[in-house]
Amino acid sequence: MQANNPNSLLGVDLNEFNKDVNLQVLARRFGFIYLRACSYGSGRLVVDKKFAEYAKECRDNGIPAGGYIYSMPSSDLTTADEQCDTFIEILQTGFGNNDYGDLFPVLDVEGPIENLIPTTDLIDWIERFKKRFERKTRRRLMLYVGEYFVGLYDNFYYPGRGFPLSVMPLWIAKYRLANVNDPIPSNVGGWTRWRVWQYSETGSVPGARYPVDLNYGPDNIDYLIQPDIVSGLTATRRGNNIYVRWNANKDLDLAGYNLFINRNYVTTLGKTSTSYNIPLRKYNYLKTPYIVAIEAFDRDGEVSKRRASVTIQRTRNEEFYEEVEVKEKYNVYIRYPEGFNPEELYFDEVDS
Repeated sequence: MQANNPNSLLGVDLNEFNKDVNLQVLARRFGFIYLRACSYGSGRLVVDKKFAEYAKECRDNGIPAGGYIYSMPSSDLTTADEQCDTFIEILQTGFGNNDYGDLFPVLDVEGPIENLIPTTDLIDWIERFKKRFERKTRRRLMLYVGEYFVGLYDNFYYPGRGFPLSVMPLWIAKYRLANVNDPIPSNVGGWTRWRVWQYSETGSVPGARYPVDLNYGPDNIDYLIQPDIVSGLTATRRGNNIYVRWNANKDLDLAGYNLFINRNYVTTLGKTSTSYNIPLRKYNYLKTPYIVAIEAFDRDGEVSKRRASVTIQRTRNEEFYEEVEVKEKYNVYIRYPEGFNPEELYFDEVDS
């Protein structure tokens, strides 16, 4: 995998066992912080006693923060559901309702509840957790694993499928030790790049008592967080079109935009787009005011924390087009005011 470089962000990860933690000091030195939300390491749920407090302090001090769950996979795949739902609930105690943190939420996998389970069971468990979490939160999940652990499980190879977990952003643990020749993480599990690299568990830094876990991150925080909320959104009604405009997002990993009207999906647009015309003829069935909304999405599939939106009131005498079929041969467009019943239209037979 890649080495760190002078532009790599530095981050720490904390739990209730870290002592003398001063988030104000850490926020001045580091680019991001991960917090343990909960753990199933003992086989039962343990909620980190400091998670909610630290999450609030990170927000107060303006440092991007995220949460992780120390999970306990099992051949009983249904246990992924309970652990996933618990993680979702606890994240919100720290970051707020329907808020799952600034950074990728993280699934920490360091060992199964059994001594060793089949590799396919482990991968199935992780995938079940991932799919459930992402469906419920609309957030992408990052995976934390140690390089050595991946080797214990057949390099995370799944017969007939290859390396299915390699689609997840990776936080890898490999410590830089004096007696280790290879200074950077190896390519494992189908991954060739890390998003976060935990390179030490014995860090000594201002703002927390020794020892502290230390991490390298990407060159820019954009690669760990959701895209910005779209700014400058305007929507103007002209005839039977709504002309939508917005400011271009500056996220480095921006991939595009999703556009909606009254919560109905309209279209997906490329990252260079800053305008779109919505044809109202397609949305005549909408009887409420028009609410136009937009969200950005990045290359990981993360979306803006919330959709920007504007409302356009429908006028009382608003006109629109309705498509009706005539004798199953021709389509005509008939303009009529709102409130007119198209079911009352009829066509007399005319002798040719």
